[in-house]
Amino acid sequence: MKIKKISCILSSLFFITTSNAGDTCLQQNFWDIWFNQGSFKGFGLPPSETQIQKAQVELAENYYLGDRIAKNYKSAYDLFLRASKGDLTQANFRLGLMNHYGQGKEKDLIKAFDHYQLAANQNDNEAQFNLALMYRYGLGIEKNLTEAYHWFYRSAASEEMKAVDACFEAKSTVPEAQFNLAQMYHYGFGTKKDVKKAFNWYEKAAQNNLKEAQFNFAKLILTGEAADYHFDIAIENYRLAAKQGLLEAQLNLAQLYHYGPSYFQNFKKAFKWYQAAANQGSNEAIFNLALMQQYGRGTIQNHISAKNYYHQIEEKNIPEVYVNLGFIYHYGLGTPVNDQKAKSYFEKASKHKFGEADFHLGIIYRDGRGVAKNLVLADSFFQMANEKGIYEAKEIIKTLALRESDDINLFEAP
Repeated sequence: MKIKKISCILSSLFFITTSNAGDTCLQQNFWDIWFNQGSFKGFGLPPSETQIQKAQVELAENYYLGDRIAKNYKSAYDLFLRASKGDLTQANFRLGLMNHYGQGKEKDLIKAFDHYQLAANQNDNEAQFNLALMYRYGLGIEKNLTEAYHWFYRSAASEEMKAVDACFEAKSTVPEAQFNLAQMYHYGFGTKKDVKKAFNWYEKAAQNNLKEAQFNFAKLILTGEAADYHFDIAIENYRLAAKQGLLEAQLNLAQLYHYGPSYFQNFKKAFKWYQAAANQGSNEAIFNLALMQQYGRGTIQNHISAKNYYHQIEEKNIPEVYVNLGFIYHYGLGTPVNDQKAKSYFEKASKHKFGEADFHLGIIYRDGRGVAKNLVLADSFFQMANEKGIYEAKEIIKTLALRESDDINLFEAP
């Protein structure tokens, strides 16, 4: 028996780092203006409040990141808080993070939300993304998918330059915002469902190497729901996501190599990706590794290894596992024949309406394997198997209607 499961994935990853693209501008605005090769310029002309606040942000960043001085969240928080009074975007974004994760102070989602909002209103796309996530999942604020969509859109679409005094800071894209915006369109969260728009945003995030986006982008291509079917592009995106360790991509890639179009099937590659997914705890991957070991596909046939894989997941209530363990013990594959264990596993599978299990229970009772021989019970199991499309059961039912050979002899002519 084989099991297939094509997966889909969601994400709720908060953006916790920020670009240092503006550091040069911050340093130039204070140190390069007021100091020249170690000499103080403009004695008697104190720096402006804005310049002091930018210097505070620079020092706070050093404390926050541990650059040039020992990391100290408490000192960083104090400096960011002072600088935030001048509405510095970077200060408010960092204060949002520190309240969010309890860095240098107790965790406070309400304050985190307030600081993210200040930075978001100043057009900081990283703050906009985190603000959107808080609206999406109701963190520090009542859940509001419409607001979440609004802020995801602003963050994802924000790629322009912004002025920082005499400097210009290039705003990097936030792939996580692009991905979440795609989800909002994909499932109609906070906006009208639009799979084509979802596809376009998944593609943008995929091009920015976000593995979750690569996975969903590939999945939509294979369904043909939002774009022309293009198998090779889908596979390439599955590969990219799988190489980054995304379990669902590893599993889907393995299943396509295992069960996909005949021209694409590659059992060795399927086995490799099942192993990768199994190492991350995927029950489907472990099952298929057992199956491939049992039949020698993509690897050397090894019934003992197959049995061990099946036993790893037998408590997961997967009926195909019960059927295949029943086969192993019934026929003695890599282990001595054990009729009692075979019967136990076939009974578990029978409860899940598996005709193969019913058929083998019929054989067990017909032949008296580990149980008292019982043709009536055997016939009932063969009847159930026949109703489930097991052709062999129909043929055996015919033979059960015959009398035993000793009985036939009683009526033969002398």
